[in-house]
Amino acid sequence: MKGADAFLSFLRERRSVRRFRNKPVSKDLLAQLVESATWAPSASNRQDWFFTVITPATVRRDMAEAVRRRWDAIIAANRGTGVIEEVKRYVEHFGDFAHAPAVIVVSARVPDAVQRHLLGDAAAATVGSAASAAMAAQNLMLAAHALGLGSCCMTGGLAAREELQQILRLSKRQEIVCLIAVGWPDETPVPPPRKPVSEIGRFVE
Repeated sequence: MKGADAFLSFLRERRSVRRFRNKPVSKDLLAQLVESATWAPSASNRQDWFFTVITPATVRRDMAEAVRRRWDAIIAANRGTGVIEEVKRYVEHFGDFAHAPAVIVVSARVPDAVQRHLLGDAAAATVGSAASAAMAAQNLMLAAHALGLGSCCMTGGLAAREELQQILRLSKRQEIVCLIAVGWPDETPVPPPRKPVSEIGRFVE
């Protein structure tokens, strides 16, 4: 049980880090993170995920600018609504990944024509590629924590998913699942409270 306790403690120690030191992360370390991600389970062991590792500041800025433009358009189209006023509080942070030394874009293979024909709207959930990529992303962030790196999984930028895919020249057979900012942490965030199991789960007996 000692090993289990240590692992569970390790899980609780991981934080979402959004402020990073101005220090690059080596290619070897970034490759180690991606390799760790590949040990996640995947649907039918297809491993149909893909990882795009971005370190040039110019590319990260182009990505953040695409996100900003997209959200500016969304806000303009919905100005005056209560919902968009609430969202505006968060929008300015959706491009924060540009300030990290590296960004790892996790994408998943989209269902093919046969799968879409057979399963219709249930194709993506049934095929499980996005779920597999999400599990790989968690592996990657845990590996980052183990190596002393900070990371943060971001999805607000996916409002500009098409623009990001063009910037990164991703195949149309891949769809971005999340962006992970990676770097040497320049903060130690306080853990936010967790909802109790009784509130977020139930046991069917």
